[in-house]
Amino acid sequence: MTAGRTPRLPQIPPVLEPADAALDDGARLVEVRLEDLAAPELSVRALELERVRMARCELDGGRWTRPSITDAELERCSLSGVLLRDAVVTRVAFADCRLAGITWAEATLEDVTFRDCRLDLAGFRHARLQRVAFEDCVLREADFAEVRARDVRFERCDLTGAGFAGARFDGSELRRCTLEEIGGVEGLRGAALEWAGIVGLAGTLAGALGIEVLDDD
Repeated sequence: MTAGRTPRLPQIPPVLEPADAALDDGARLVEVRLEDLAAPELSVRALELERVRMARCELDGGRWTRPSITDAELERCSLSGVLLRDAVVTRVAFADCRLAGITWAEATLEDVTFRDCRLDLAGFRHARLQRVAFEDCVLREADFAEVRARDVRFERCDLTGAGFAGARFDGSELRRCTLEEIGGVEGLRGAALEWAGIVGLAGTLAGALGIEVLDDD
């Protein structure tokens, strides 16, 4: 993937003050850091996070409606089971985060990087992705149905059992990924795969096209 199609990095000042405001409805946190925050089952609307760093925050099981996250870094945070509805996520980097079962309901992700993250059962259904990179991530049984994606890269990811029905991945790449038992393989139309990956998907592709496989003899 060319440099112009890779995710842009978050733009964050090198020094940030600790946050002095809570994650409440309509709150806007700008140029702050949040560390070791525990706020499970958080229900919040219209939260805005801009130019922030978050580390070791436990936010599992929450429900976030129309959040906006811009220029942010999240490291070793946990948002497992969080529902983010109508989220707008721009220039955000997730590193070593637990995001199992997270749902990006009709979200827009642009210039986002996931590195060494757990995204088992993550839901991206109907999301819009542009310049998004998944590196060394676990995406087993993730749901990419009806996703509209451009310039998305999966590298060294476990996509076992992931679903792509009705998706579109223009200008996207999958490199050195595990693609066993994926569903809706036709949804990868527009993506580029290494030859080894294409060979590994031969049986799945044949099934999707209704091609019957004959015995050699």
